Amino acid sequence: MFEISDIILGALSKSPANGYQVRRRINSDFAHFQSVSTGSLYPALSKLKARSAITETGSANGSLDSRTFAITDLGRTMLRQKVQEAGAGERLRSDFLAAVYFSESAGPEETVRLIEERAGALNQEIRALLALPLQSMTNTERFTVRYALAVRRAGLEFLRHEGRAIATAIDIESRNNR
Repeated sequence: MFEISDIILGALSKSPANGYQVRRRINSDFAHFQSVSTGSLYPALSKLKARSAITETGSANGSLDSRTFAITDLGRTMLRQKVQEAGAGERLRSDFLAAVYFSESAGPEETVRLIEERAGALNQEIRALLALPLQSMTNTERFTVRYALAVRRAGLEFLRHEGRAIATAIDIESRNNR
């Protein structure tokens, strides 16, 4: 399972970067499979530095943009090992699915609202993925973007068909229970 420290090593394997650039790289280039907050970035960078997986130049007490981080040979080895150990499993933590699962307790309109919001979010994610510079990406980078697009498009298609069906079923059930 890839943790944020592994993703940071991946980001730094492209080129050295200051903290803000690392965060931006993860939240834009890798947004289809990972995101990072400043609150989790700082500790992960510190742990990677302590493990000699990255180096840091600039003022250690300075802001993220005044410190440049670079992956070391050990860091590259750690990243390579993580890739080799990784399986094909995906973990899915979805506030949307959790909310829909329990939405009957809030009424049929809540389920419809959740489905419509998720469809809108999927459309935004698809647009963001389509805006990525595929021409300048490696084959494996393009593959991850195309995979993410396929998953989001399938999710959107599912919501278009099954979303209507579940909303109708919940509405009929709520009328029958009146």
